Amino acid sequence: MRGIALRLGLRAKIFIAATLSVVGVLGITLGLTSLVAHRTADEAIRHALAGVRRGVQAFLTGRTTALAGMSAVSAEVPQFRERLLNASERSNVLDQAEAYRRLLGAAWVLVTNERGILVARTDYPTQFDVNFSRGALIANALSGEPANGAWLDEERRRLFMAVAVPLRASPTESPRGALVAAYAIDDALAEQIKQATTTDVVFFALDTLHRAYIVGTTLPRGVIEPVLAADTQAIAALPRDSAGTELTADVDGERLLGLASPIRSAGGDAFGGFVAFRSHDRELAAFRALQRTIGFAVVLGLLLALASAYVLARQIAGPIRRLALATRRVQDGDYSVEIDVAAGDEIGMLSQAFQSLVADLKEKAKLVEYMMATSGAAPTEPVRSARPSSAPRDALRPGTVFANRYEVKEVLGMGGMGVVYRAFDRELREAVAIKTLRPEALTGDGVALERFKQEIRLARKIAHRNVVRTYDLGEVNGLYYLTMEYVEGTSLKQLVATRGPLPVPVTLTIGKQLCRALEVAHEQGVIHRDIKPQNLVVEPSGVLKVMDFGIARLASRTTDPGLTKEGMSIGTPDYMSPEQLSGKELDARSDLYSAGVVLFECLTRRLPFEAATTYAVIAKQLEGAPPDPRTLNQDVPEALAHVILRAMAKEPVDRYQTAAEMHDALAAIG
Repeated sequence: MRGIALRLGLRAKIFIAATLSVVGVLGITLGLTSLVAHRTADEAIRHALAGVRRGVQAFLTGRTTALAGMSAVSAEVPQFRERLLNASERSNVLDQAEAYRRLLGAAWVLVTNERGILVARTDYPTQFDVNFSRGALIANALSGEPANGAWLDEERRRLFMAVAVPLRASPTESPRGALVAAYAIDDALAEQIKQATTTDVVFFALDTLHRAYIVGTTLPRGVIEPVLAADTQAIAALPRDSAGTELTADVDGERLLGLASPIRSAGGDAFGGFVAFRSHDRELAAFRALQRTIGFAVVLGLLLALASAYVLARQIAGPIRRLALATRRVQDGDYSVEIDVAAGDEIGMLSQAFQSLVADLKEKAKLVEYMMATSGAAPTEPVRSARPSSAPRDALRPGTVFANRYEVKEVLGMGGMGVVYRAFDRELREAVAIKTLRPEALTGDGVALERFKQEIRLARKIAHRNVVRTYDLGEVNGLYYLTMEYVEGTSLKQLVATRGPLPVPVTLTIGKQLCRALEVAHEQGVIHRDIKPQNLVVEPSGVLKVMDFGIARLASRTTDPGLTKEGMSIGTPDYMSPEQLSGKELDARSDLYSAGVVLFECLTRRLPFEAATTYAVIAKQLEGAPPDPRTLNQDVPEALAHVILRAMAKEPVDRYQTAAEMHDALAAIG
């Protein structure tokens, strides 16, 4: 059940992640589109309102001009003028003014004498002898100039647009009075403007406290009036704002944007104003229709995306699930798992890496199994088995503290370069190997010592599981020594000597690990120069370790001059390349030659060139062709024999050019 839950959990996570990604992208896209659409709609509304504002002003101006023209014409008619100014009875003046009002279609008409005193007023018939000379409208007319502007009837809370013309016989005479006609700013006027501009209009007047109240509207008064009453700042700024003041209102759930403009008197005072409103929702109607279409497409796309995500999740989860199950089997020691994932994507790369890892573990398991197969054999017998029966006189005794740091435990081995000890590092609290170097190897040749130090500096850079780490080079009382990683295992030389020819799978495992070690060393510019089974240790875990990087060059400088001055190390000419035996300059291909000899010995338990003397061995190495390992071991595959013979070619150009190339050739065999 837990495995099912894990599988479902992985599939669900991938599915959810893919779905959320799709939804997120679509959400962001729609959000940005909606934001841009709203901004575009707002800008379009503002632009349209500015035009409507000018249109309303033009409408009012046109009607006012028409009323003023008709009033001026009427004032120039002598009979009409005389009846207004010379009638003996005020009732006759009222009758004449009423007739004139009907003729003009005005809301009301009033007449004053030359001093601005009211003679008659049709909307207030009983009113007379009121002085209107202080108002700019009538004052301008009495000065001989027609005038127009807003007229506020505070008693009835109504707003008018009025025109005033002088009453006189000729343009050169002084006015004998003034004639004022007005039309109402009310719902009817607002409706006319809406029909002309397709825009809702609200007219309002201002009381003595500059509070707005509606005098005409195409919108519900109960909704609009609170908006005007609440936005006191916009109303207060109206008289000073020549560009218009923006207002917003919500009517029956519909958002309206408005632009307010003042209506001024003849003296320039703001007696009221109007607001042109346009619907934000109607402006967005086209977008909302498109949005619905997009929404439908998004839902459809989302369903398709979910289906694709589900299929993709299954495609991803399936191989990963198989990899997870295979990993558990490998953890249990079952290396027979196979993962067949042919994809070329990251999953395929992961599968290939896993298969490579399993193959590596399988090879190591075969090596470990082989080491433990022989009855009575000690699979983890360490390299110290090569220890000589008697230590040299100057050897350090167990229990000695060397260099004030290392507690010597035992002698592991002895060679031409010096003695190898197992010791305990008191500072780092771990086991190390110490290799003391013979004093004569480093004395009398400063150049050799400096080259050796440089080689050690390069060797210290090598960090790989198939390479024994070189830690440090030290000196105590003229005695140079190296500290290295201590490895518990069996030397390859001992393994071949005690077990005989190694099986092909075991040899392939050893060869591939040796090539990996040489590959990383060559990348650091380090050439081993002394690859031989004695320097290869197999750990109980099946890991091959290459020892003594950085030492072979020094050895080549201290060998017997009778053999060669440049290219030989005592006791190992059997594994040296022809160019090394000839004292030529070496490169990485020399180590590959030695690796070929090692593999030959693993498969045959013999060296490719054997003779009674060292000189005879060298002669065969330089002149003779290496034998085919199949002549000594019929179980050797042809492909493996070809790899070994190519690695042992006399000329470096005919060998593998890199350790990686040789590794791939071995890996292709199995």
